[in-house]
Amino acid sequence: MYKKNQHILLLIQQLDPNRKALNHALKIASIFKSKVLISISPFSKNRIPQTNIEDYISEYENVNTIILDNTEEQPNKSIKQLNIIFLIMEVDDKTDFKFYLKNNIFSWVLNAKIPSLLISKNTSSNTDYSNIILPIDHKKESKEKMIWASYFGRFNNAVIQLILANEKEDIFMKTIRNTLLFTKKMFSQFLFEYKIQKSKFSSKQIDEEAFKASTTKESDLVILMTGKAQGIFFLRYNSKKIRCFIKQYPNPILLINPMKDYYLPCDG
Repeated sequence: MYKKNQHILLLIQQLDPNRKALNHALKIASIFKSKVLISISPFSKNRIPQTNIEDYISEYENVNTIILDNTEEQPNKSIKQLNIIFLIMEVDDKTDFKFYLKNNIFSWVLNAKIPSLLISKNTSSNTDYSNIILPIDHKKESKEKMIWASYFGRFNNAVIQLILANEKEDIFMKTIRNTLLFTKKMFSQFLFEYKIQKSKFSSKQIDEEAFKASTTKESDLVILMTGKAQGIFFLRYNSKKIRCFIKQYPNPILLINPMKDYYLPCDG
C-alpha cells in the first residue's frame, strides 16, 4: 500500500513510563504502513541521555532514534530527506504555548509541510482512531482537511463525522455547501462510512463544537486547520486556541496548515 521508507516522526520531551505518545505513533505507523523515528525535542529543557531512549524503544522493531537540531531549515529539511508523513509532538501546555514562539516546539507545528498530531498529558491513551471528527467552516481551505480524513477512512475503516457550521451570510454558506459537495464526491470513491451533522454554531465556534461532539469517545481524532494570518499574530492566535483545546479535552488533535506544497503519503 505504501512505500516502505515512509516514517512517522515522534518528538518527545520526557520518557513517559506509560509510553502514551509512542503508542499513538505506533498506531499511526501501523495505519500508514510506516516506521517510527523518535527524537528528543530540540526545544526540550529535559536532558535525556541517548542510551535511555534506546532502552526505551528496545522492544520495538519498527522504531529507531534520530537526533534533530533546531535550525531554520527544520523540520521540513528532515521531513523531505527522511520521507516523514506525520509529525507527532508531545506538548506541555504550561511551556509550549508562549507568546514568542521562535524557540518553541509549536513553531515547528506551524511551519511543517505535513500534519502534526498533538499529544499531551491529558490525551487519551486509547489509540484506535476509529472515529474522526471534522468541523467544516466557511473557509475554502477546509477542503484540505478532507484529504487527510479520507486516509483514516480508507486505511483504518474509520467513521468520518462532518460537522457543518451555520452562517447568516449567504456567501459563507455557499462556501460550506461547496466544501460539502467536494467532500461527498471524494468520499464516495471509497468504502468507508461518513456522517453529516448540521450545527447551529458559526464558523467561529465550530472547532469547539467538534470537541463537544466527541465527548462520548475521548479517543476521537479531531482534525483542525490553523489560521491564515501571518507573523506574530499567526503564532499567537493559533497557539492560544490549540492550548485551550489541549487543556480542556482528551482528544488527540491533527493540525493541518493551509498550504499548497504539502508532502502527501505515497499511495500505491
